Amino acid sequence: MDTTAADKIKLHLDALTAKALSAFKRQMLHIHAGGDYGEFVPEFMVNDMVRAAESSASQLLADAVSRVSGISTAPASFTMIDMAMNAYLSDLQGVVEQGRGVPLHPAMLKVAGERFDAVRRRLIRHLDNHRSSFVESKNKGGRPPTWDWEGALIHVTAIANTPDGLPSERGAQARIEEIIHDWFIQAGGDAPADSEIRKRASAIMKGLKTSFRPLPADTFPDS
Repeated sequence: MDTTAADKIKLHLDALTAKALSAFKRQMLHIHAGGDYGEFVPEFMVNDMVRAAESSASQLLADAVSRVSGISTAPASFTMIDMAMNAYLSDLQGVVEQGRGVPLHPAMLKVAGERFDAVRRRLIRHLDNHRSSFVESKNKGGRPPTWDWEGALIHVTAIANTPDGLPSERGAQARIEEIIHDWFIQAGGDAPADSEIRKRASAIMKGLKTSFRPLPADTFPDS
């Protein structure tokens, strides 16, 4: 990868990160405004903040892969995304740990740290699924050998854990199919067949009908 491409990628990643972090900070203000707990931030609120952080990081990763792959698919490009995501997660954790302008109680700092460790592990797996797209190869075309269903589930789970959640009324499956399809297009410029997306969305709908808890990691059936 030449210097011009590297500089361009850095500019795009910096812009995407700054925009995402600004939006996340606004979301934190909204979460803190939802209850009058003084300086002490309760555990459920810490969990809400970490879920919002994972949603933000997941969206940033999709945006970064889409934007950077359009500039260069050299392995060094993947490394730049990896470094940007690590830095962004650290920034998110710092915002969460700052609480309401006063650092979280030590017990809540421990909770936040454990939650962020889990978020990092999931995001690392998600990012690794894109590694094969950043290789030196003469063959620039062709469909990827496997679809990143785990990454799609992370995105859907993040939406499910927002205040609005996923739609559950009649006709909601079509909306979930659209969410999955759009994620694949944004992440890699292509999407699985409609029939495959429909099967995965159906599994999510079954989960929504049986539980109001966050979607489990095995919601999608094995391919």
